[in-house]
Amino acid sequence: FTGSHHFVMDYLVEEVLQQQPESVQTFLLVTSILDRMCGPLCDAVLLDPSTSGQETLAYLEHANLFIVPLDNERHWYRYHHLFRDFLRQRLHQSAASSTGDAESRVNELHIRASQWYEDNGLEIEAFHHAAAANDIERAERLIEGKRIPLHFRGAVTAILDWLESLPTTVLNARPSLWWRYASLLLVNG
Repeated sequence: FTGSHHFVMDYLVEEVLQQQPESVQTFLLVTSILDRMCGPLCDAVLLDPSTSGQETLAYLEHANLFIVPLDNERHWYRYHHLFRDFLRQRLHQSAASSTGDAESRVNELHIRASQWYEDNGLEIEAFHHAAAANDIERAERLIEGKRIPLHFRGAVTAILDWLESLPTTVLNARPSLWWRYASLLLVNG
């Protein structure tokens, strides 16, 4: 039972998404790329000065729109996983129909999220979004870290998964990635 299940999608489209104003629909779709979110992060990803991320999150919580607070201060939130899956699928569909290149539109959102996370000292999350955007240079820079490499902070599996997902031609073009891959396999036993 997933967010792409036919009955779930019908319900979410007709009873939830289409009942919201256009600005809220856009907010929901764009922020669906985030596993967790806060107002400033939503603002950075949306780039819409007419919409306040924190106010929209408060509205979504008040309207019981499948949003879960992650802390007592109501700073960080996440979407219910079924709702998030549904929104991500709709984001890809809407990006493909409007621009013709859904992947580059979604990658742009991931890069904005990655930049915000990096600017706020959350390098592991920044790496995840850079990897999702296929931004190899940014991901490689983030792996090295400003002070401590990411693999020393518990991201060995995430880095290895990303490196394994890269085509061999990308790894061959960047020998440092092969070296990092081998060293992380060694660290991982």
